[in-house]
Order: sequence, then C-alpha cells, then structure tokens
Amino acid sequence: MNARLVLLPAIALLIGGIYWYSKQPPAFPTGDIAATWRTGRGTDVKQGRNWDELPPETPVRLSVHTPEPRFVYVFSHSDTDGTVVLFPSPELKTDLTQPLQAGQSVLPGTHAGKELAWTTRTQVLPSTTFLVVAAQKPVPELEALLPKLRRWTNSALPSGEMSLTNPKSGEPAAGPRTPLPDPLLQRAADLSLTTELVNGPLTADPSHAGVWIGSWRVKENAATPPPK
Repeated sequence: MNARLVLLPAIALLIGGIYWYSKQPPAFPTGDIAATWRTGRGTDVKQGRNWDELPPETPVRLSVHTPEPRFVYVFSHSDTDGTVVLFPSPELKTDLTQPLQAGQSVLPGTHAGKELAWTTRTQVLPSTTFLVVAAQKPVPELEALLPKLRRWTNSALPSGEMSLTNPKSGEPAAGPRTPLPDPLLQRAADLSLTTELVNGPLTADPSHAGVWIGSWRVKENAATPPPK
C-alpha cells in the first residue's frame, strides 16, 4: 500500500480537526466560580469592559457560573452614591435567592416574567466600581452591612421599576464621599485597578478562605440614555 495514500488524508483530517477546535467557543472556566458583567438589553447585550464609558440608565446585569451553590453579594461604590447594595437587596423581588444554585444565574434575576436590571447613574463622578463577592457560606460582615446601606429595589415604585431607596432604619451607612465600609470590599475594588480583563474566574480572597472577589469600573458619561 502506498504510504502517501494513507498519510496525506490523515494529515488533512488532523488539520481540519485543529481548525474546527480553534473555532469553538472556549469552555467555561472549571474553577470554583466565574462572573461576566453585561450591559444593554434584549439582543443588544455586550460584555462589560473595564473603564467602559456608558450613558446614564444603561442596563447592567451579572452572569454568574458556579459548579456548587454559592452565596453571592453585589455592591457598587462611587463618590456620588457611596456604597450601594445591588444583591441580595432586602426589598428586591426576584426569582433568585441565596445561595445561588449550581450552574448559571443572571443577576438581579426576573420577577413576574420580566428580566430585571440595575442601571448606571447620572452625573456620577469620577467613576463607579461594581463589586462581586462569592462565598461557600454567608459572610458575616457583609450580612451585617445589607440592612444599613442604600439599595436597589423594585418594591418602592407602583410601576415595579428598579430604583434606589434608603434603608428602613433611616440614614444609610457609607453614604456619599465615604470609603468602602469593609476591607473585603476594598480588596475586591482594588482588583479592577490592575487588570483589563474583568470577566472570567473570580480571585480567591487572600484573607478569607472559601471567598472569591472581583470588580468592574465604569464611567457614566453625559450621552443620551438608551431607549427602554
């Protein structure tokens, strides 16, 4: 048998296999937990990039993928707003509860068949940092913060639209022009200062076993808000 008749088709199959494999989407990370920030709505959804310049009221969501149930906390921080709870917000009506179940979840979830979203704000200077913390069990210092901070809710307006509201206890903690109220959140925020890639596996926190952190910074520009 002519060896070339066997070898040449084999090489062609190998090259074809390499080309096919190179075109496949990358497998989702197999680490403990990964997160992807998303902007937009409907078919116009994009992955967030660090230092994105976004018009006010741009919809924001967070896709989380975990192989096991995990407690996930999401906050934002800016000089204008201070520290704000995004999830789990005490007055947020959503199909997602703690801990998030294994697989993929898109925060802040849905309610009454409607996909929910946080939004960027107007006249927030110089930038906003979105923070995510995931943990094997509830994080006591974050649990203690939840009822004290301003938060996103869909319970305050008769329309059920998402809005910001103060805690029921009155004056919120960590208000405008205050630092982040917890070292764990500060470590999460610092990550976005040293990386361009804010989507993918979260980083193991050096001070808390079983806790992972990540963050994303955006600039709210003065462009016309997107249509709702």
